[in-house]
Amino acid sequence: MPNLSSQLRQSATVKALAIGILIVVLLIPLAMIEGVIKARDRTNAEARDDIQQAWGKRQTIAGPVLVLPYETVKEDSKGEPQIRRHELYVLPSQLNIEADVDSEIRYRGIHNVPVYTADVRFAGQFNRMDPAALGIDHGTIRWQDVALVVGIADGRAIGETPAATLNGKTFTFAPGGQVIDDLPPQIRVALDTLTETDRGRPLEFEIQMAIRGSERLSFIPLGDTTNATLTSSWPSPSFNGNYLPSERQVSDDGFEATWQVSSIGRSFPSQWRRGTNTAKSMSSEAFGVEFFMPIGIYRLTLRAATYGVLFIVLTFISYFLIETVAGLSLHPLQYLMVGSANLIFFLLLLSLAEHIGFAPAYLVSALASSGLIVGYSTTVLGQRRRASMIAGVLLVLYGFLYMTLKAATYALLAGSLGLWAALAIIMYLTRRIDWYAKTDLVQNTRVSGA
Repeated sequence: MPNLSSQLRQSATVKALAIGILIVVLLIPLAMIEGVIKARDRTNAEARDDIQQAWGKRQTIAGPVLVLPYETVKEDSKGEPQIRRHELYVLPSQLNIEADVDSEIRYRGIHNVPVYTADVRFAGQFNRMDPAALGIDHGTIRWQDVALVVGIADGRAIGETPAATLNGKTFTFAPGGQVIDDLPPQIRVALDTLTETDRGRPLEFEIQMAIRGSERLSFIPLGDTTNATLTSSWPSPSFNGNYLPSERQVSDDGFEATWQVSSIGRSFPSQWRRGTNTAKSMSSEAFGVEFFMPIGIYRLTLRAATYGVLFIVLTFISYFLIETVAGLSLHPLQYLMVGSANLIFFLLLLSLAEHIGFAPAYLVSALASSGLIVGYSTTVLGQRRRASMIAGVLLVLYGFLYMTLKAATYALLAGSLGLWAALAIIMYLTRRIDWYAKTDLVQNTRVSGA
């Protein structure tokens, strides 16, 4: 009875089973490499969070909103009058937003995040208030407690204390907490100095503030008519939210975008009373811009690693076919070394991409890994022509993988077509091989193209 060594030399079936076991074994270090990539990605996320905590988080700005406290009197069960306090919220009839955004990239070690400083100006007016439309007696309003609030997601990132001008009078903002539900935390201005004349006519306002943030800047369109203009030096914006800009200009020097939003398509009214649940979807109406950066090196590297088993399988199949056709006898350890060289590519890609970028790292890692395999193949396969065939296979694999990673929209389609093409080529090349014959006695094997 032939021993295992003899079976490996003579039986294609036993050799194929041995190669399959090697592939399963190599999945263990491949999974470990994927774990390293995910760990580095978590470290990157922690570094980005540290930068955002110190500089400013993603900002959503809402406002301004006029807050009118009022009182009602209702008798209790004993007939005693009880005073109850309520709030009426009024949105501006016209809201103009201008934001000049100065963007840059901040680093924490090798990790980075796009940040910005935005000079924001709100201007517009509130029409003459009409509490009677909601059944509120004008005389019950506590005019001494009337306030103007602006919502800001991360108030810590406000520069100088913002100021507001209303009908020619200047007011200074103070912390306001969560006055209005479903809006970002608010800052407020007390309007206790408004005169009777101010109360009976449209209230014109202008608010200016400088605010820091990172990655995204959004606004909630609270005006019956909201016009917004954003300008920035960031060359690759991604406009998002519930509304897209009506006009935009994007170049290498930055962008300018304009929004025009009407209250007709808005899901909340122009004024409401606290607790009536009419404004619960206000935050979902936000629009703005994300300071887009290409897919991160960790996501790209992890996506590349998911193709690791394909690299191993196709390289092993190429070796196996050459071994079968040429009548060679390769040891499983030689396959293991080739598979290990394939895995080194992904580790090199990760470590180099953190320092020189993904594209240069991909090129260097592919050359290093394929150089190992081709150099080794020149000796173990016995001929340079056979090693050249392996080099061709690797060139196609690395080129295919890079195009698949870059074509994010068509990644699944490209991957599926690539696998189909690889299987079709293998089936075509092996259609005449008698797999039951001994490896060194293949009967009149003719492989088209080999």
